[in-house]
Amino acid sequence: MRPSGWLLLCSLIVASSAITAQNNESSSGFVHLQAADVPYEANPDIPGLGYAVLSGDPDEAGIYVFRLKIPPGLTFPPHHHDQDRYVTVISGVWAFGTGYSGKCEDTIPLTAGAYVVHPKGAVHFDGACGEEAVEVQIIGRGPVKTTWVEEAE
Repeated sequence: MRPSGWLLLCSLIVASSAITAQNNESSSGFVHLQAADVPYEANPDIPGLGYAVLSGDPDEAGIYVFRLKIPPGLTFPPHHHDQDRYVTVISGVWAFGTGYSGKCEDTIPLTAGAYVVHPKGAVHFDGACGEEAVEVQIIGRGPVKTTWVEEAE
């Protein structure tokens, strides 16, 4: 994914967050959402990638929660974030690697229920290296910045 695609993804995530909260927030402040009702939206720059904000805003101060549905074969090149991020695999086999390789053969296959912490500043790469879509949930504290890297900094 190109950095510009990620920026667009973040912008679209922010735009959809208000809709998700409005449609599923009760008068007492609780938010509920069935898995089948997660409002995935398509990213026009990245065919097949779906995203849905469940809570918060990655561009604003505070906790955010969003999900990605990653189509088979889509991987994200080496990058790091300026804040810790917490990832749970919801479905599929998520390929997770550390360092600068960016190659599927250098990843660890993580299945539904697996959990990963992306420490602030730690270079990693990930995606759907197999033949099935992958769904992950990402939690963090905003604002967050993603930096794409090609070699050791």
